[in-house]
Amino acid sequence: MAIELKIGTRGTREEFEDTYTRSFLEDHGLLKFDPRNFAVNCVWGVHTKLGYMCSFSYDDILTYMGDGIWDLRVSGNTNLTRLTDAEKKVLSEPDKEF
Repeated sequence: MAIELKIGTRGTREEFEDTYTRSFLEDHGLLKFDPRNFAVNCVWGVHTKLGYMCSFSYDDILTYMGDGIWDLRVSGNTNLTRLTDAEKKVLSEPDKEF
């Protein structure tokens, strides 16, 4: 009996790590990195439709889209910084040509 990862399968990164083997996940677009070999502490690289993105939290939500492509939703408790009104204004302005 072959293990199948169905399209639409959703769960936290921790649930996927506990359920499937590392090689199975790597065959389906999730790459586990050894943090000792990288400057950042990115544990998993997730193959999304936009390319590879890093998952930093066990609580990140992953949804399998098929063909080794995943949807990655950052967990709600990850709050890196709060922007000031001035920073929001600068980020909302279009880029200027030099």
